[in-house]
Amino acid sequence: MSNSKNISTLFFSSQVEFLKDSFIINDKALFSKFSEAVQKFCFFIFEIDKLIDGDYQFENLYSKEHNVLYNLTKNHQESIKLLLDIFPKEHPFWEDLDQTNFRYYQILLKEKQFNKTRERISNVDFEDYADAKHALAYIPIRGMKYLFESKIETHMLEDLFANIFKAMQMNDDLEDFDADERSGQWTFVHSEVQNFMTENDLDENSNLEKFRERVLYVSGIGEKLTYYAKEKFLSAKNSAEKFQLKNLTLWLDNAVDMMESNQQLISKLTSK
Repeated sequence: MSNSKNISTLFFSSQVEFLKDSFIINDKALFSKFSEAVQKFCFFIFEIDKLIDGDYQFENLYSKEHNVLYNLTKNHQESIKLLLDIFPKEHPFWEDLDQTNFRYYQILLKEKQFNKTRERISNVDFEDYADAKHALAYIPIRGMKYLFESKIETHMLEDLFANIFKAMQMNDDLEDFDADERSGQWTFVHSEVQNFMTENDLDENSNLEKFRERVLYVSGIGEKLTYYAKEKFLSAKNSAEKFQLKNLTLWLDNAVDMMESNQQLISKLTSK
């Protein structure tokens, strides 16, 4: 399962390139400028997410050469400067960005609420969360639509990407199960395990290491949710092949292979 983070990083760092086949690019300089703006904005969002999650140990961060807070702010400023060069301030792109920003930051706050209430998270809740958590990744699609002639209807591209985001979120939540439990992060996967324990009158066993993670896989929940992630990736792959998005199809091939490896590992571990 160790390839997951690398695959996710490759997706976000290559997203605009993945979209390139979906549009008729008649201005390479404009495309390059937009791509740079997206890269810088993406860096800012990743760092903000870490900041909100408390991933930084601030007392160890001071460095004259590398200031995390300055770098994330600088990348945000530079991305906005580039985007203002591309889109006039009255352009509808800015309304799209504003609405998407609101949705993204709202879900971050809701995530913190879930951590406190530890309430039951439904499948619908999860899919809405996964989509909103990746909402800003729809902005490159909207931006490209305004700048270039599209070969594929926007809603079809967004449906394809929605499947990717749901698959990635599910796989992340499975892989980070133990780390999330230790940090107090409440996810759909934790909610499913808790529900299984409640329905089967299972009490926490402090004598067993990683008790809840054991329940996750012995109960069959882990296998079921891994299958869900694989199917979402496969659905996205089928669409990418249909739309002749060659680079994205190759990335999805790797993602599906990763999920199949995870399935085989789970089967091997739970069959003993």
